[in-house]
Amino acid sequence: MLDIVLKLVLAVVLGGIVGWERESSRKPAGLRTNILICVGSTMMMALSDIMLGAAPAGAADSLRIAAGVITGMGFIGAGTIIQAQGHIRGLTTASSLWAVAGLGLVIGSGFFDVAAVYTLVLVVTLLAFPSLERRIPHRSVFHYRLKVPSIASVDELRREAETARLKLGELTFQKEGETAFLSFHLETNISNARAFREKILAVGEIVEIRTD
Repeated sequence: MLDIVLKLVLAVVLGGIVGWERESSRKPAGLRTNILICVGSTMMMALSDIMLGAAPAGAADSLRIAAGVITGMGFIGAGTIIQAQGHIRGLTTASSLWAVAGLGLVIGSGFFDVAAVYTLVLVVTLLAFPSLERRIPHRSVFHYRLKVPSIASVDELRREAETARLKLGELTFQKEGETAFLSFHLETNISNARAFREKILAVGEIVEIRTD
């Protein structure tokens, strides 16, 4: 009983450390969620030791329980992933929950020193890497809608894109009454998009710009 209590307390502490970071970042799965997952997986692993004892197949069965916990975490992780307008959000939260379940299994197996190092790695990853990610140049999809004088503007726009070494996608020309509109999208970084925007002002009047 003392061994189980120690494992559960450690699961609360270490799982809470990860959960505190998630809570402070205002993520859907915060302090209590991470603690419950860590404590739950710790208990499942400790329970396997109690039930199986010194049985010959104990090690193999313990591994099956661990695999079951990790597989089951997929359902919880999927619930934290939100798809909206072509964007996938919540992958980091889902991954952290999966990792915290693994932390509980490590604690439940009695490897306390490994659990401490594992927690440190998780927290450092969650705290330090966002600033690094922000320094990596990201490409975005920019959707444009221009009010143009005629269909000849299509060729002019293509020439501007070739000069800027940009590839246009889904380029469409349509007339609405006496007004003509040109719609297209391109995938590039913000600085290139800003420079290209200045060039297309000579082609027509920008009616709409959307960014994904």
